[in-house]
Amino acid sequence: MTKIYKFPNGGPVNPVPPSGVAPEENRESAPSSKSSKPFLILWRWVWVALVLVWPVLKWIISIDVFFQGIRAIYHWNTPGINAGWTFLLHFAILTALTYIVSIHKPKGI
Repeated sequence: MTKIYKFPNGGPVNPVPPSGVAPEENRESAPSSKSSKPFLILWRWVWVALVLVWPVLKWIISIDVFFQGIRAIYHWNTPGINAGWTFLLHFAILTALTYIVSIHKPKGI
């Protein structure tokens, strides 16, 4: 059989506020702006949709970036064609989406 250890339920009885701070100022204030809440809700929905379609979207965008890279190399010395900048823009979009999907996580999820 296993041993079950019971720990006390109570926390600190009289928490001491930091010196120089009044107890009512010690609480963290939640953002009170009503205009940012719809944006955050929309951002969560966009993030979830992006995460769900990411396995397929990653392949499509990666193939596009590869094509743009080949195109940039082909048009290297052709004046008037901005293939290098187009490649950099597509690569930056792929990098940003990879960051958003793999590292960034919206609040509330």
